[in-house]
Amino acid sequence: MSGIHFLGRFVSVFILVGSIASCGLKYVPGPSLDDLEKTRKEKLEEQLAHDFAAVNKTYVSLTYGETVVVKPLSYQRLDSLFEVKYRMSKSGLSTKELDPLIENQKMVLLSDTTEVLYMETHWFELFQDSTYEFVIAQCFLNNKNVLRKMDVVDEFQTGKSNREWAEIYMKEDWLTRDMGYTSNEDLAFYSKMKNKEFSLQGAEKNAFLENVFQVMRIARENKNTAAQGIVLKLAAIQMKKEIPNFKETDYTYSFKKENNPATKQDEYIVEAASISDKRVLVTRKFDEFFMPLY
Repeated sequence: MSGIHFLGRFVSVFILVGSIASCGLKYVPGPSLDDLEKTRKEKLEEQLAHDFAAVNKTYVSLTYGETVVVKPLSYQRLDSLFEVKYRMSKSGLSTKELDPLIENQKMVLLSDTTEVLYMETHWFELFQDSTYEFVIAQCFLNNKNVLRKMDVVDEFQTGKSNREWAEIYMKEDWLTRDMGYTSNEDLAFYSKMKNKEFSLQGAEKNAFLENVFQVMRIARENKNTAAQGIVLKLAAIQMKKEIPNFKETDYTYSFKKENNPATKQDEYIVEAASISDKRVLVTRKFDEFFMPLY
């Protein structure tokens, strides 16, 4: 390219840029993905707060899972075609046969009125009087942040005394050590308990969670989730309820772990021997989830 042609093009571009600037026009970037996600969650929370207020329940947002984009079948098919084309191009293969299929699928997509939805897995709390309800729901919103449907994945109720522990349980906050994040030890505890809880219903679920919250209190006091420390305290709590004038210091305690041959599950056994009367031996047994067996 000659110098004069280059200079001429440079001057033309300079004049164009100057003209745009003189009109007061400037590029304004659109919202980022993080901004869109934040707005979507804000709109969802506004909607849920409004809807539950109508039935006299106060809504409290707890936490979220990862956002999942739910595409209609026409979008999925187009994505699949593009994926095949990408793999073939990368391998140096011709994609001529795919191009008409892609164009045809684009036309199908244009006539498809099914919405692309954004699924937010949302943990939240509802309270009314002294009853607290904890819910995990899959909330589906469109690109205008309108809530299209909500599927409840799990829910349970508890009283005021367990509210704080239920919130910790739902959010999986730190339990044994405050390190600014939830340790692997604590996460393993939550995973084990929640996998069991999800399989339960009604009164059985409520009794299980009541015990979980008590175990959580003990684990925080002990600063670990070791079975021995937990079941020794659970046994003492049971004995205090059942034995008149019970004093923890009146007994010596032993702990052992056994595998039940029938269930193939671990069980924890505590034996409490009276210091003053060696004939008195109290035995308490717990399953692998720290539920009392007797």
